[in-house]
Amino acid sequence: MLDEYNTDWTGLTAAALISIVPILILFLLLQRYFIAGLTGSVKS
Repeated sequence: MLDEYNTDWTGLTAAALISIVPILILFLLLQRYFIAGLTGSVKS
């Protein structure tokens, strides 16, 4: 039973996971371009 004094931690965890996983997958797939863009912008 949920009311104003309780928090649905399982629902919050599921929502956080669902929102983070696509971003993480995209980063892992495009990681080489992301790192190359960061290192290419630094002049030596």
